[in-house]
Amino acid sequence: MAKPGPMQWIPSGGVLAAAIGAGLLAAVLVHLYAGNLKSRYELGAQYFYRFKSDMPTGTQIQAASLERVQIPKPFAEAFEGVVVSADANDERVQTVIGRKVPRPMKKGMLLWWSDYVPTDVVKAIKIPPRYEMITIRIDPNASLGAQLQPGSYVNIRGLFNISSDLRNPQYKVEDVLKNIQVVALNGSTAPPEKGRTYENLQIVIPSAQAKLMAEVKNAVQSGTFTLGVVEEGSTAEPKIDDAVIKIINRPRTGVPAAPGAAPSAPAPPPPIVEPSSPPVPEIP
Repeated sequence: MAKPGPMQWIPSGGVLAAAIGAGLLAAVLVHLYAGNLKSRYELGAQYFYRFKSDMPTGTQIQAASLERVQIPKPFAEAFEGVVVSADANDERVQTVIGRKVPRPMKKGMLLWWSDYVPTDVVKAIKIPPRYEMITIRIDPNASLGAQLQPGSYVNIRGLFNISSDLRNPQYKVEDVLKNIQVVALNGSTAPPEKGRTYENLQIVIPSAQAKLMAEVKNAVQSGTFTLGVVEEGSTAEPKIDDAVIKIINRPRTGVPAAPGAAPSAPAPPPPIVEPSSPPVPEIP
């Protein structure tokens, strides 16, 4: 008896039509999904400036010093009001060209607007000889309420890596400047507006301390400072705390990650160690 040959399954016309319809539907859905992603990440993207090469402190910014970088729309909101947009109609771009960088800038660093706040208002502030006014970028989420205003006194704090071994970081909060007077907020000496957040403040310190502060800014892990309010300011000359000077001048061992190396898994948030100085009452 002959064995029956292998039978091939031939779909009926209805099944074949359903399969084709499902395939077309899937293609349409993929197209719509891809279009949605493009809308979110490309069409709504914003452009910002970054440095094309290293810029030592005091180097004048030229148009050729900068290049544009695209930030996808979902992430661009984090840079609003802080980074100078590369929009040709943005007056802040033209304001920055010709300015001098306030601290060493590395290739690839974004151009932070808070480093180049308008000085028209603060020009009215009388700055003593051998003093200068500098801008401190602060965490806008660490609001101090009505206590933070031009004329008030604050402690300026930063999160630092206190370890001498670059492979084993250890983090600690230190007071950088104590009892320092705020002369302006976001470049303005006007009373703060209710509900407004501030990204930077201006202080006046000796020129020697201002140069040292450039190194402190680079050493702060978060890139921003936090504040603590003090009721009365000191009459002594503003001075960066010795503990912070030891941190930035500490000997370093270990080899950091090579440039361009694949990023490692994100480390857990560092433990926060309170300053060794007496606690400063926080304003809710």
